[in-house]
Amino acid sequence: MVNPVPLEKFKGDTDDDKLTEALSYAAAQTHKPVILLGEHRQYTFEKRRKMYNGFALSGPPVSGSEFRYNGKVKLNVPKSGWLDMSGDQLKGIYIGDLSFEGNAETSFFVDKTHTQTVLWASHLKNLGFSLFKHVIWGAHTAVTFSGQWDVNNCYDTEFKLWGSDNNYWTDGMLLDSPNHPDGERYHIWLPNLSKSNVGPVFVTGMDNVTPMRIDGGRGLVVNGARLEAQQGHPTWGSQLIITGGKFLRVRDVFFFNGMSNPGSTGHPDAALHKGIVTMTGGSDVVFDGCMFSNGDGQQKGSTPAGTPHLYIGGGARIRVRNHQSSDTPQIVRAKSVSARVFYLDSDLKVTAG
Repeated sequence: MVNPVPLEKFKGDTDDDKLTEALSYAAAQTHKPVILLGEHRQYTFEKRRKMYNGFALSGPPVSGSEFRYNGKVKLNVPKSGWLDMSGDQLKGIYIGDLSFEGNAETSFFVDKTHTQTVLWASHLKNLGFSLFKHVIWGAHTAVTFSGQWDVNNCYDTEFKLWGSDNNYWTDGMLLDSPNHPDGERYHIWLPNLSKSNVGPVFVTGMDNVTPMRIDGGRGLVVNGARLEAQQGHPTWGSQLIITGGKFLRVRDVFFFNGMSNPGSTGHPDAALHKGIVTMTGGSDVVFDGCMFSNGDGQQKGSTPAGTPHLYIGGGARIRVRNHQSSDTPQIVRAKSVSARVFYLDSDLKVTAG
């Protein structure tokens, strides 16, 4: 194992100067060392940085935390992002045990489109993010997000992820960001993610912000997520939107306090907000062990009585198993959707609406 190289070892009047020297040194090594931000102080960086294969950056072990007590890094790269990629692929990066603070014009990674660099075989662990425009938008293959993540106070859709063979938030994440602008907004947007797992994230949607949206992909599993809203601060529309995909599994996911105001102008596409979960397309989709709470006497919700737990506006071969709800299960299909597309437990029924 290559020993970490402390940033403080490098000369420079500013943190950016030191990082320039550290990156130049590390990139030139055959076996890339971890650059260690080891001092218990705030670091400040204001220059965009190009990552290389094997790029590695870490704080002291397990210093990333919900409240950013240790290992804090402040970033200010207006109208851009801090860490950039180029070429077809970037491989083998590691970032761990740090908490980052941005601003309304700074993203953590430079945003990528579907025709730009794919991040491969990389690992991000125990990270905190606050006050960013976006955190990560891009394509991934065999990327793992592990450890405890905390993301808060961001200004727009934090994660827009697509690709294949990934394991995201295997140990969990807290995501709660009340600063989003008006319109259709998401915390986690998965436009085309295949053969991947999304772990036990705890995502709080407020007002016009939908906790999660899935637009396609094949072989995606969402396991143990909590997609909900705080008492008194409900999600206006759906808390999970599925517009397409094949072989999807939504397993043991908890929902609370959505659909309080689906007619709001914050949601221009009304078809996406018909139930706590709204599905408009996709095939071979399993909803197993999903929980729909009305507060259960512990919290007061804002969801109107009779709101569909699951609304199907389109799709095929849909299985609903082990459904749990505080009130009578509400599984509703559009009249254009045949009842024959459903496979249900014997105590469940689907109504047309």
